[in-house]
Parts: sequence; structure tokens; C-alpha cells
Amino acid sequence: MKRYAFLILSLVAAIMSGQQSPELMKINGKPVSLKEFETMYTKNLDLVQDPAQKDIDNYMQLFTRYKLELEDAYQKKYDTIPQLQRELKSYRKDLAKKYLADNDIIDKLVKEAYERMKTDVHVAHILVQVGADAAPQDTLRAYKKIMAIYKKAQAGEDFSKLAQQNSQDPSAKDNKGDLDYINVFHTVYPFETAAYNTPVGKISKPFRTRFGYHIVKVLDKRPAKGEIEVAHIVTMNNKKDKEGDAKTRIFNIYEKLKNKQDTFENLARKFSDDKNSARRGGRLRKFGIRSMIPPFEKAAFALKNPGDFSKPFQTRYGWHIVKLLKKYPVPAFEQIKAMLKQKVMRDERSKMGKEKLLKRIEKQFPIKMTGNLDVVKNHITKDFFINKWQIPQDKSADQTLFVINNDKKVTYKDFYQYLYQRQGHNPATFEQKEQIIKKFFNRFKKDQLFAYYNNHLEQIYPDFAQTMQEYKNGLMLFRIKSDMVWDKSIKDTLGLEQFYKAHKFQYKLPKRYDVIMVQTNDKKTAKKIAKDLEKGKGKEDIIKKYKAHKILVKEKDYVAGDKIIQKHSLKTGKTEIYKDGKQYVVLYLKQIKPEEIPDLKAVKGKVTNDYQNYLEEQWLNALKKKYPVEINESVWQQLRKKYKK
Repeated sequence: MKRYAFLILSLVAAIMSGQQSPELMKINGKPVSLKEFETMYTKNLDLVQDPAQKDIDNYMQLFTRYKLELEDAYQKKYDTIPQLQRELKSYRKDLAKKYLADNDIIDKLVKEAYERMKTDVHVAHILVQVGADAAPQDTLRAYKKIMAIYKKAQAGEDFSKLAQQNSQDPSAKDNKGDLDYINVFHTVYPFETAAYNTPVGKISKPFRTRFGYHIVKVLDKRPAKGEIEVAHIVTMNNKKDKEGDAKTRIFNIYEKLKNKQDTFENLARKFSDDKNSARRGGRLRKFGIRSMIPPFEKAAFALKNPGDFSKPFQTRYGWHIVKLLKKYPVPAFEQIKAMLKQKVMRDERSKMGKEKLLKRIEKQFPIKMTGNLDVVKNHITKDFFINKWQIPQDKSADQTLFVINNDKKVTYKDFYQYLYQRQGHNPATFEQKEQIIKKFFNRFKKDQLFAYYNNHLEQIYPDFAQTMQEYKNGLMLFRIKSDMVWDKSIKDTLGLEQFYKAHKFQYKLPKRYDVIMVQTNDKKTAKKIAKDLEKGKGKEDIIKKYKAHKILVKEKDYVAGDKIIQKHSLKTGKTEIYKDGKQYVVLYLKQIKPEEIPDLKAVKGKVTNDYQNYLEEQWLNALKKKYPVEINESVWQQLRKKYKK
């Protein structure tokens, strides 16, 4: 199996056809190009240490074997196995991700997120709500309102009063618009951008998010707090307790901590009412700002040094004491680059990369309208806005609405099905029917265009097709080798036993010397150990008796060719002591085991491996007869001359 390592590492599907590159061979009548072979051979040549695997003649044998086994997998339709198709589909979905966004934009967004991560921003805001699909008049009304508020704020009116009086954020009545500190990914991207781009003490221009129009005032910026790890003890009142019992208990615990009468961990295990963390000595998982309720976060981040603990404080959950375990500053970029990229790809900001890519796709694969959107509008009744609309069943539904790249036809019915899944629940929006249908249609076109692009990645990007083919071949090869060799060798117990009986002399064990070796620092101890061994004491007896002497003991079977047997004239039941540096070594020959043929159980691992090799060779011989291999000798000899040293 090791001989396949180099081949598996370098499996690359050939991009160029046989017409573009000379034909090196045919397998079962199918041409294999020189380009495919040479690409595979040279891909990882510098990484291979074994000279035999670099030899082109040896590689030709491995390559031919690979192509024969793969041909057998295709002939037996392994590519149609449902589980394999599911694995391939899942792999394609993951592989396609980097092709489904503009990577330059994504990289910039990742770096931007990291730079923002270094700073916490204290913000207040005012919100005027308006839906993303609101009618133009409603959108204009909301915009005029936020502009009026913005002008008042710019003129010097108190921002907190303006927020309390005008903001449609429900929390504004209590917090006066103050959202405390935020960091990257804590808010929607447009809000975050406004916060980070606005100087301290200044107010942003109005901007829109999916919630409506906002203005943001930046109250402060500070170096990011990062994350911390803490432990806590909490006491909570229950129905049986008198009022104040939780407070009394927490202050009693605090006194024990202050007086060092017990450790924080022990007190948490014994007295904390948070059962989950109590088992861990009160330890909580690390967290950053805005992850805990404000009083808890404030007390935790106020602690300066690991080991410091807070005074008792109250939250809506009870009374707490918090101990700082560790601070985690913002890591280096390379440490969290992958994590940030995952967050960016899940976040709405990833749409920027998708939108830029979509513009390229629109140019590459133009859309040609062949239908009329008025036909759709005529079929949209009031039922659509109360979630009772049904897909039209007339003949026009099967007609083409538009065509992508003169190739993919999209019908009215396709769009109707899209609309069916997006029906509304507000009959009042019927008046905006035309605008709503148009918005849905624009989104539908984008989705269809993106799906078309995704479905043609193999045709657009040769490296994508190459990787997919390589993965598919790898899955098929693994599956067929499991069936024909690996699993068969394990399940076919009768075949394994017959193979062992036919080859059992290959597994004959030579004469072996069962030796106990003991190493100690002291010569006197060595002599005592030697006497005990000659009296019949075993390995475990010696370990137990001389444990305080920090001895090393090993029992092992040696063969005649081993240096320790050649160097020392050992006799059964006798010991020999010799000095090795500053150590004294005692050798005791326990017994001499004669040559013997072990039973199958004793050598099953080696026999199974040999049986696998046997099955593979049998399979290969059958494949050579089943699928003819024809070598183009002139091309092959030229290739050998090029690489043969």
C-alpha cells in the first residue's frame, strides 16, 4: 500500500485532450495523453524521498495500475452509488464557496474586520423605522424625518433627549439611545461602518439598514478589551429563602475569600447556585464585551490581574463574586484570519463580494428577455398579499420568460414558484403590487444567474473541474479497493485462513532469547537484583521491590543477530552485570524459545496485510486480461529518455 503514496499524492485530471498532446497509451481502448501522465509524474516529484518511486519505469507501472483500477470502477458504475454522489455533492458545495464571491473584496473585508476588532466604540443612535420593501412615499417620509432630527442634532440639541423623544428603537425610552460599546460583528454592517468611520464627539450622516434610517453619535473609542476568562460564584433567592438570604450568603462567602479561609474554586463547588459552572470551580468560557449582562461584564472587565476577585454585586439573576482567570488580547491576524473569513462569509457584508462577482457574471452571461412582466402582474391577485395565492395553471406558465447566455430557458412557471414561496400577509400592500413584483423579479433574475454560474463552474474554471475530477476518482478508487481488497481481506475469514495455511512457513519465528534487562544507578543494588532474578523473581517482583531505587526494567525477546546476544554469553537462568556509562545493567536470560510456526491469531496483522497484497495482485492480473493496455512505444521511449538518469 505504501507504493501508492506517491501516486495518490499526484493524481491530477488531465486538462488537455489526446489531440492536444500525443497519445501515450490506451486503456480498454480509451486514450491516455502524454500530458496527463507527465503532469501527474512531475507534480510532486521533488517531495518524494524514495528514489525507486522517482524512477519513471516504476511510476509507469503504478500509473497503469491506477488507470486499470479506475477503469474497473467506472465499468462497475461506482460513480452512480448514492452515497458517493452525496459525498461528491457535499465536497463540490464546499469547494465552490471560494468561486461564489469576489475574493479580493472578501480579503479586504477580512482585513477591515481585523482592524476594527482592535477598537471598541461607544455609540448612541436614533432610529426611524422603515421596511426594506416599503413604498417610495413611506421611505421618503422616514428619510425626511431622520434628516430633520439630524439637523437638530447638528445644531447642538441634546442627542440623548432627541433619541428619547424620536427614536423608534424600543430601548431608547430607557437608555436614551446609548448602546454602550460595540465591536466588529456586534451590529449590522452599515451601522458598524458608520460607528467606526465617525470621529469621537461627531454625528454620522443618516444611513439606512434593514431596520430603517439611523444617525449615530460616537461617544468614545478605546483599545479593544478583547476577551477574558473568569470564574464566578452566584447565590440566588428561592421561594423557601427569606428575602436577603442570597445577599447574606454571598457576603459570608466573600469574607472567607478575603480571609483566605478557603479557595475560590472550593467555595464555588460547594456554595454556588450555578450548578453547571460550580462543577468546574465556577469557571465560565471566555467572553468579550456585549456577551454578558452589563453589571456582570462591568465587574469582570474591571478586574486587572489574574487571581483578583470582585466585591459582591447584584444582577437580575442574584448576587455574584467574579474572579479573573485570564485575559485574551486581540490575537495576531494570522491566528484568526480563517475564523474572521468564516464570519465575513456568514455576515451580510459578504454580499459586497457577491454583488461585485454578479456584475462580472452579468457581462459574461447576458440575460435576454423573451417574455413580459405584465403577464405576471396580471396573474397576481389580492390573494398573494394574504398568503392564499395559487400558481397559475394556464399554458402561458410554460412559456419562456427570459434566457441566460442563449442557453438556459427560464419560464413564467419558474418565477411563479419563486413568488409562491414569498407570499405576503398584509393586504394593504396590494396597492404596491407593481413595485413589489418588480423587486421580486430583480432578485429572481440574480438568483437564476448565480445558479447558472454555479452550475457551470467546471466549464468556466479548469482548475475547479480538475479538482472535482480528482476527488471523484479518489472516492471511486477508495470504494472499489475497499470492496475488492481491504474489506474483503477482513471479512473473508476462510480465505485468510487458507492463505495463512498455504504460506505459514513465511511466518516462522526464529530462535528467541527471552531476556529481562534492569538498569540501576548503584552496583550493590545491581548485585541484589541479579540474585533475586536467579532465585526466580519475575519482572513485576523486581519493579515492586526496587521501586524506591528508580530502576528501569524491560523484558524482550531477542534473536541471535541482535547485538545484545552477540556481545554477551548469556546462559539460561543466569545473570550478567555490566557497566554502561554511569549505569549498571543486569541481564537475565529467562528462557530460550525454539523456532516455531505461530498460530494465525499471533500474526494476524501481518498475514492480513500480505493477504491484501495477494488479493490486489490477483485483481490486477484479472484487470490486465479484461482491459487491454496498449503502449505507444515511440512516445514512451522519448519520455523515458527525457527523465531517465
